[in-house]
Amino acid sequence: MALSTTYNVAGDREDLTDFLTILAPEDTPKVSTFSKTKRMTNAYQEWQVDTLSAVNFGGVLEGQDVLAFSNQAVNRARLGNYVQQFREQWMVSRLQEASDVAGVSSEVANAKMKAMREIKRDIEACIGSDNDRQQEAPPAPYKARALGKWISTSPGSDVPAAFRTPSANILSSSTTSALSESEFNDVFQSIFQQVGGRRSYTLFAGPSLKRAISKFQRQEGTTTSKSYQVTQDATEHQIDLDVTMYVGDFHTVTIVPDLFNGILDGADVSTTTNQQKARGYVIDPELVGLGYMLGIESNELPDLGGGRRGFILAALTLMVKNPLGLGKFNGAS
Repeated sequence: MALSTTYNVAGDREDLTDFLTILAPEDTPKVSTFSKTKRMTNAYQEWQVDTLSAVNFGGVLEGQDVLAFSNQAVNRARLGNYVQQFREQWMVSRLQEASDVAGVSSEVANAKMKAMREIKRDIEACIGSDNDRQQEAPPAPYKARALGKWISTSPGSDVPAAFRTPSANILSSSTTSALSESEFNDVFQSIFQQVGGRRSYTLFAGPSLKRAISKFQRQEGTTTSKSYQVTQDATEHQIDLDVTMYVGDFHTVTIVPDLFNGILDGADVSTTTNQQKARGYVIDPELVGLGYMLGIESNELPDLGGGRRGFILAALTLMVKNPLGLGKFNGAS
């Protein structure tokens, strides 16, 4: 007896569900948080920094004339960064745009949307990297100095020693799994000693660092045997272990998970190294900003016969107004 089945009869129509799913890391907390300065007019952006002279309370003799004067601008210095261009291209053939594609009403619109998402992600990853600035000298393009290099004891010879991030503002000696609350607060105490006042910060924390902070004040015991204590209202049958704000002696810090810290160019963000997962930047919003020479813009080029094409472009730099007031967590794992 001959039996017709789904695997021996020709002509069955394909059934492709009408949706398209994209899953990829693309949140951009730094780009979304940092202030935007007025539009830049030069590929090299500069700003000035200054500091107060050493304290002087030796007193003045009665009747003593003013015979010596101080240069109040003696400590002033310039910092600067180059503008970096970011670009994502797209092209769709005429036949593909005319095709009926599952989950995509327009390939052109989809290509533009993906390129826009990618360029925002590229900017986020770049400003959170360890890149140093680079003056354009073809074939090498302009590059902007990123947070990992700015918040460093050796950011570059162009940054005067008096304005470099102190080593105590940077925690590199502890693994994330062993990060103590005391070590965490030591970083903010060091920053307090530089800025001279209590401030509010944002900590852009890699996933391992974020988890370590959420364990503060709940963790007891040794590295081989630990217990956790949680005191919460259980009415809703829910335990909240997420720490999003920490108020310490010298700081109030909002903790934001961030995957794009210390990422290498071309890296797969979903498989970042342990050190990148443990990276965190302590940012005073008043001291960091983005300077745009060209805002993120969509451009479509003439169709030369092969199909519609275009690109998304942006040109900007990272402005760290004073590295003394910033910090970094650079755990080993």
